[in-house]
Amino acid sequence: MGYGIRVVLVMNRKGGSGKSTLCRALASAAAVRGETVTIFDTDASKSCLKWMQAGQTAGNWSPLVEVIHTLDAHRVAEAIGQIYEQQDQEHLILIDTFGGGSEAQDVLAVAAHRIICPMMLSRGDLSETLETANWYLKLRGRVEKPDELAGFSVLLNRVPMRVSETERAVAEELFQSLPALETYLGNRAAYVRMDKEGLLGVIADKTLNRALAAHVQSAVKEAGDVLDEIDQLILAPAEVA
Repeated sequence: MGYGIRVVLVMNRKGGSGKSTLCRALASAAAVRGETVTIFDTDASKSCLKWMQAGQTAGNWSPLVEVIHTLDAHRVAEAIGQIYEQQDQEHLILIDTFGGGSEAQDVLAVAAHRIICPMMLSRGDLSETLETANWYLKLRGRVEKPDELAGFSVLLNRVPMRVSETERAVAEELFQSLPALETYLGNRAAYVRMDKEGLLGVIADKTLNRALAAHVQSAVKEAGDVLDEIDQLILAPAEVA
């Protein structure tokens, strides 16, 4: 099934919530499917741009994936408009944002089809995620057509295999408070490797040890499941908050 062009804004006011890792995982999953991917890295640290450069140097990259670094939100919006002018295509556009909140993120949110807020299972992360959701609600009050604004969902990130009672309580409070994806990203060594070496699919193909390759492929599938759920939300926005 084709999804066409989709714009996903990855946003959380808290730094270190896993925004860049989520962008890299989704880009990896889309590239495995043969989709074109553009990541707009709007963080001054240039983490996604440096990731692409490291992946290219290591030979763990694909011509389907491009990272563009810019601190200018209007440039991002213009570039997205240029992508729409191209021929019909399967194109996933990911916007990796910086921590905090600003008017620039308002511009990016208006350009998106879905806003995804990654969150780790800690009380501090939940507090910042609630603040991010509050920013979104205020944004709905600022835009001229709030019904046309992208929907907002939380994604649990770096979820451990064994969840503690404290983490379970945080998750329950999240599910009671905000719309959250059913899928999540686990606390996998494959994502740590991805962040250092490049695209998951290429890493898996080049890993000779079958057991290690299988672990990386499991991460590709998990990221693909997350991407599938996001795509379904974009196709059926009326069903979500």
